Amino acid sequence: MPLDGIPDGYRAGLEDLVRVFTPPARKSIAEWAGGPDGHPEQAKRILTSKTSAYPGPWRNDRVPYLPGIMDALDDRHPAPIIVVCKSAQSCVSEVLLNWIGRSMDAMPAAFLALWPSVEVGKKWTRTRVRPMILGVPGMRMQMSSGQKRPDSTLLELHWPGGVLNIGSMNKPDDVATVSVPNIIVDDADRAPLTLAGEGDPFELALMRSSTFERRKAAIVSTPTDIDRSRIWPWWLRSTMDRFFVPCIHCNHMQHLRFAQLKWIKGKPSSAMYECEECSALMENRHKKRILADGEWRAEHPERETQVKGFHVIGLYAPVGLGYEWALHADAWERAQGSDARIQVFYNTRLGEVHKGERQRVEWAEIKARAEPYALRSVPRGTLLLVSGTDVQADRLETQVLGFGRGERIVVVDTVVHYGDTTRLLPSGDGEASVWAKLDEYLAGAFQSSRDVPMRLSCSLVDSGYLTDVVLGFTRPRKARNIFACRGSANASRQPIGRPSYPDVKRRGKADTRGAERYELGVSMLKHWLFEALRADAGKPDAPVLPADRHIRFSNELPDEYYRQLTAETYDPKHGWIPRANYHRNESLDTFVYARAAAMHHSVAVHRLRDADWERLESLYEPAAGGAKPTAPVLGVSPIARMGSFLPTSAQVRNE
Repeated sequence: MPLDGIPDGYRAGLEDLVRVFTPPARKSIAEWAGGPDGHPEQAKRILTSKTSAYPGPWRNDRVPYLPGIMDALDDRHPAPIIVVCKSAQSCVSEVLLNWIGRSMDAMPAAFLALWPSVEVGKKWTRTRVRPMILGVPGMRMQMSSGQKRPDSTLLELHWPGGVLNIGSMNKPDDVATVSVPNIIVDDADRAPLTLAGEGDPFELALMRSSTFERRKAAIVSTPTDIDRSRIWPWWLRSTMDRFFVPCIHCNHMQHLRFAQLKWIKGKPSSAMYECEECSALMENRHKKRILADGEWRAEHPERETQVKGFHVIGLYAPVGLGYEWALHADAWERAQGSDARIQVFYNTRLGEVHKGERQRVEWAEIKARAEPYALRSVPRGTLLLVSGTDVQADRLETQVLGFGRGERIVVVDTVVHYGDTTRLLPSGDGEASVWAKLDEYLAGAFQSSRDVPMRLSCSLVDSGYLTDVVLGFTRPRKARNIFACRGSANASRQPIGRPSYPDVKRRGKADTRGAERYELGVSMLKHWLFEALRADAGKPDAPVLPADRHIRFSNELPDEYYRQLTAETYDPKHGWIPRANYHRNESLDTFVYARAAAMHHSVAVHRLRDADWERLESLYEPAAGGAKPTAPVLGVSPIARMGSFLPTSAQVRNE
């Protein structure tokens, strides 16, 4: 509006009104924290001596790769999900604080920050968030008054127009009960793969912001093992941005890789970076120069509007804010000979998953070893059958394994019986229960390679779910070697031992004539299974012949069988856990139960002698031209009937 001809007093008043009512220029997160370019004195983020080695105003040029991450967190960036796969001590956590601080100071919004546990979240609030708040002069008064409000705690911070909720990824209520536009998931690889009865905690958390048009989720973590990492699959589906820096000699742009770090063996202090283009060497002191001229480059720019991903490794740590290149070289030399130390190096210094020294077991590789024999047929050399059954709410899944000399295993059959597993008796309309179908299946006969009927020597049914129903099914069938079982959480428990007797007499004593239940050392059984599968893979120059494999599979087995068989991986801290993106493991469980059934004292396949196998061969694979033996008596184990050469003195009590 033209102000000519207006008295100076009115003009000054109008200018003041315009200045008051004109909204301040919108600042990006990086500009809010460190001030606009050329104006560092306008920095709002003030670092304290308690949280930083360089207290004072935030400087974007001190860690040049952080502004690019902050720009992606701005709501003007189109990607709703931001992924940062990083090494330890990469300063990325400060970016999240800048994001929250800008919102508290200038753009009120609601946040949900999820941590591995509530205790970690409280510590983060106390040691990082509140010092950040106190470092911003304009926020001190409003947050100090907000702390007096009953709704502001270590897990819930309020400010005018916004709130920060802190929760645990292990608690369904924290993940699924708050709807906010902004979500932070830090230390994502320490999150559980599933929440009991709820599903994937990541998907539950992301659904909390699905109704907001401008939503943003930041997933940040140091990766762990390749089988259970949560951040690594997200990184692979992102734009996969890496920070490219120029060579000081030829100006070639490249992202730093540990393979290019060179030093004299035994002298890590000589470490220097070799340019991948001109092979010239750069010293650690050159880092400040090359980082200042660096830029983020996406490997998949077409994903810019979907998932924006950044990868930060320890080699980028600015001088004075992280390890020098020589210290990375020294750590690598010290890690040699220890797979555990090498994993720490890959995770914390390179920001990469660790694949381990052992060969991984992939379902497609196992399927490639499948052989052309039909399910329910018994290949030659298979002389003993056992089964394991897993109980689900709507089905019973059973797997039959065959054993031969040298404990060679053949997958003979897999079957699923659908129905209401809570009912042992027939329904009101006379329809047989699903348990009756299982009973009929376990009582059936298979045909040996010489057309001799073979029956199951022992069967185990999992009683971890619907315990009373399973005991009701197995209790009257002990004479047929059908028993209840359940997996033990004790990693050192032997595969199978003495039974427990859950039935009690009138005076409270265990009824040894009642139901029997066996505790299984499932951890040991799974270790054996995966080592056997790895051994069967052989080597490119020395493949394992089918007859020499520990376990043989039919080419009629579906892909889902192999996926479920490899659905778990071993973690030294947490034991056997589901692999990422694997949700069912019935094939694995039923295989383990059947393997334990073969070690039951009535079978004891691991103790059979040559004479035992010869008698089994004469029973099921008689010589050509010889008379075929009669079918085994239903309900009596073939091994039990051969009492004269049982491997132990134990007899089937109800034979």
